[in-house]
Amino acid sequence: MGRRFFLIDGLSQIFRCYYAPFRSLNAPSGEPTRATYVFTNMLLQLIREQKPDYLAMAMDSAEGPVFREAIDPAYKAQREPPPEDLAPQIARILQIVESQGVPILSVAGFEADDVMATICGRLAGEDVEVYLVSKDKDLDQLLSERVRLFDPGKEEVIGPAELEQTKGYRPEQAIEVQTLCGDTVDNVPGVKGVGPKKAAALIAKYGTAENVLAHAEELTPAMRENVKAFAGQAATTRQLVTLRRDVPIAFDLGRCRWAGLDGRRLQPIFAELGFRRLFEQFAEERDSGFGARDPGLQERGSGLGARDPGEKA
Repeated sequence: MGRRFFLIDGLSQIFRCYYAPFRSLNAPSGEPTRATYVFTNMLLQLIREQKPDYLAMAMDSAEGPVFREAIDPAYKAQREPPPEDLAPQIARILQIVESQGVPILSVAGFEADDVMATICGRLAGEDVEVYLVSKDKDLDQLLSERVRLFDPGKEEVIGPAELEQTKGYRPEQAIEVQTLCGDTVDNVPGVKGVGPKKAAALIAKYGTAENVLAHAEELTPAMRENVKAFAGQAATTRQLVTLRRDVPIAFDLGRCRWAGLDGRRLQPIFAELGFRRLFEQFAEERDSGFGARDPGLQERGSGLGARDPGEKA
């Protein structure tokens, strides 16, 4: 087995944690912490159980518009502003991640998916297995024998074979499928009435989205009209759903080497947030290969006086 690099799709996982079926939590100060707690638990569990050789997190750029907005100003324009209590939790999650020496990878004008695509491309010739910590369908196009998706919720690994079995298309067909069905979440138009399953069936028959357009006359009357109506949009949609692999990022895999938890830096953050049980839960597993970087994580007299919000009185 080669070295294993776990690359977290930052905002995607943070939003997933925010909307997880978990009760509302707050720190002793009143700071909202539900997403912070769920994400931190996910991160620590990933470290404990997957034992990555390398670890990093990709984030969407917070600096100015992304290049896709220049292609189509309507891109993601329909999205509501994020909940007010999410921003402080994102900042807190970034603090926790950075406290452990995990690089945060972000480039102005690009999205996390593009950063991940670029890194996968650069590592193509290396003896490294890349696990993209995400369920995002936009990453399907990156899968290969060396690149897989990892769903931390289900501890499920999705490679090319699993993708074809569950969705009916191969990684090299993902862009074709997404071109036809678009993406309602990102406000990217597709063929009216064509979802992922129908798009996969059309690509299985015709090979490419361009060929589907060329053979529109062979389709049912309603589908034929919808495909013809989409023809003028097809090139733009394809450009929007295609991940960039040329992001100008200074990436050094060596900087992502996982050296173990730094308990001395984690302890004061957990104390402030009231994450006592979470801290002690992983401190007790120091002999299981969890790998603390220094003895701070094992110190039981750590001053974590506040009760964990998930702990019963």
